[in-house]
Amino acid sequence: MIEFYASEALMCPRRVWFRLKGFPEKWPEIAKPRLEKGVRTHEVLGKVLRERFGFELEKEIKLRFPRLGMEIHGRMDAYKNFPIEIKGKSYLPRFPIEYHLAQLNIYLRWSESEYGYLYYVKLHDSPERIINGLNFDNFPIINGKGFRMFEIPYDPSLFKETIKFFYEIKLYLEEDELPPGKKGPHCKFCPYNYICFSNSLTNYI
Repeated sequence: MIEFYASEALMCPRRVWFRLKGFPEKWPEIAKPRLEKGVRTHEVLGKVLRERFGFELEKEIKLRFPRLGMEIHGRMDAYKNFPIEIKGKSYLPRFPIEYHLAQLNIYLRWSESEYGYLYYVKLHDSPERIINGLNFDNFPIINGKGFRMFEIPYDPSLFKETIKFFYEIKLYLEEDELPPGKKGPHCKFCPYNYICFSNSLTNYI
């Protein structure tokens, strides 16, 4: 039974493939400050959600698809009747990012919730400054500087697309073939960019 992660939904297929094949993660130096700020942002906002609103943090979920030979594992940032996903970003997107929608949608499917929330928080050396300045009076609606939120309904079509995405990667694994990659700005932050699209890749496969 192949185990996919909800956070891998609709992201670059090669990144998922490399993980499942056991290639070691080697985070580029440029990515490490963002990772550290992102972890701290989750901690600070998560503490507010737990202490003020009674949310459970890091709730583990699993969806099984025995006929397809795969499972989807996930860890919701916050859950209480509906899921909340927190994303620390160097910029605040005007619209929800597709793979974030797909990840939250998996949590909506698991929890059978009609809607959930995507919280985008601008990365900062001191995330307390951002979080302490937010207005929680209309929670789960939150507003304030350095923050953007989206209320997201469950999308059955997106869920089907996500399952197809994972199953196609499973087929590539079974054939021991490398799937096509998605080249873009995200590549420089990828823990597998040391091997992907490089001449040395043929030495590993």
